[in-house]
Amino acid sequence: MTSKSSDNPSGHPIQASESSLGMADNDPGAGQEASFFSGHSLGPEGDDGTYITNNNGTPYPDYAHSKNVGGVPVISDTLLFEKWQTFNRSQTLGRVAHSAGSGAFGHFECTKDMSSLTKADLYNGKGKKTPVFVRFSAAFLGKESPDQGRSPRGFAIKHDTKDGIYDIVGLNWPVFFCRDPVQGPDVFLSQQRNPKNFLPDYNATFHFLANVPESNHAAMMLFSNHGHPKGWRKMNGYGCHTFKWVNKEGQFVYVKYHFICDQGSEQFTWGQAKGKCGEDPDFSKRDLWEAIEKGEPVTWTAKVQVMKPEQADAAKLGFDPFDVTKIWPREEFPMHEFGKLVLDRNPKDYHHEVEQAAFSPSSMVPGIEESPDMLLHARMAFYRDAQLHRLGANFHRTQVNCPFESRFGCGGNTHYIFFNSSASKCRPDIAEVPYQVSDNIVSRQSHYHTEGTRREYDQARVLYGRIMSDKARTDLHDNTAAVLKLVTDPDIQTRYLAQCYCVNPEYAKAIYCLLPEPAFDFGGVEDIAEDAPSFGKERKFMPFGENHRLVGNPATIPTYQM
Repeated sequence: MTSKSSDNPSGHPIQASESSLGMADNDPGAGQEASFFSGHSLGPEGDDGTYITNNNGTPYPDYAHSKNVGGVPVISDTLLFEKWQTFNRSQTLGRVAHSAGSGAFGHFECTKDMSSLTKADLYNGKGKKTPVFVRFSAAFLGKESPDQGRSPRGFAIKHDTKDGIYDIVGLNWPVFFCRDPVQGPDVFLSQQRNPKNFLPDYNATFHFLANVPESNHAAMMLFSNHGHPKGWRKMNGYGCHTFKWVNKEGQFVYVKYHFICDQGSEQFTWGQAKGKCGEDPDFSKRDLWEAIEKGEPVTWTAKVQVMKPEQADAAKLGFDPFDVTKIWPREEFPMHEFGKLVLDRNPKDYHHEVEQAAFSPSSMVPGIEESPDMLLHARMAFYRDAQLHRLGANFHRTQVNCPFESRFGCGGNTHYIFFNSSASKCRPDIAEVPYQVSDNIVSRQSHYHTEGTRREYDQARVLYGRIMSDKARTDLHDNTAAVLKLVTDPDIQTRYLAQCYCVNPEYAKAIYCLLPEPAFDFGGVEDIAEDAPSFGKERKFMPFGENHRLVGNPATIPTYQM
């Protein structure tokens, strides 16, 4: 992504002169080259561009909304695809995200037959065991970073089923920082090091959080002690997204996955985490490895929340069930135990079995399908794209990724799909179940029920005021202020605290009081908090019509008649 500048005094791109839109603006000519080698700056380093463009110079219509039909992103959104594909290729070979991590082998055991809800083989039959590989990681940190640095933790499970590989790619908390896929790369880039000086960029981190209102549910988890759990084996795992379970009759329900740690979910305080970073920066890797080597139990209880399609109405629920920045309240949608995740074998070769492990939400099996979650749809495309770039077209043939339990291959046919109507090897019976979306209009219109309203903060408000203990709130204030004080732009600090104010005024005030000599008055936070729900949003793309909502109702398609 680049910025396009012009000499147009009005600042409107359409009125810019022809010369300002030409190749001359971006020509890396001899003058620039000479300036580079002489060590002189070409001009101001700030953002002096009139508008944002893609790599081809085409302006972005909006920063926060992907092109979609009824809330489902479309493949014709070239800006979205370029952004993710550029992000996937921005580093050589190593993972661009979740690069610091380790993993282990084991199995998933189905403890309750779920065949009434899903035809997925691994969940059909009490006592059935499926081989798994699980990789844990720190999402935002580099490969050699200390394990206890503040970051979400990746929790990725690769199941080797008889119907192929099934990946659940989640986190150690149930919500994410964005829901529109166009902002997916920005989540990571805003948390990674500044490319100019390779230093942590706290301005970028809080600029993102301040201007993406829905991000602040996950931000509370990040700055709580959940940002540094006490090792891989003492944290819960969550699928985060909403998925569909489909049974043999073609009926479906929506589900959310929870993996509850049997060793107990424990966290370090920030002071303890900093000490552990110096004492044993590889603590999480070492703790998991040594526990398995000693034969100690390393297990999680798998639970699932279930929602019927007719219940998935945002207007009645008060939140979008397909919004990955939101949870499903457990009192309304209780958790049901259905399995046990067991790790009992360490890798023999880190490079071949951990570094080459490739996960993607698109790795699904019959009986498990996507919901109308925009970010999930995008991750299904772009995670696989990342693996193709990082490991090559044959990554699925490496040992850790190979579907050993299933029968696969071309069956001796040509290298293209062989069509033979008399002996078809396709399985039309496992085609995805059709579902309705809210409209048939291609646009960048948002379909999220809470966007631009105070309802955006409802769940974060419950987390802060009802679920967190006094000690947890105090740690949250301290942890946030310790990082927010490193931001050099008072406007970013003010706007971020305005988001916190919308969650709870006491939350914002407590952080403000911990900042050393803030360059702004708290009254400024209160003044702009009224508009905080729409920060970063272009009003023309915000939902306003009845059809601007996420829908995932069952649908029927005409049957072909001879």
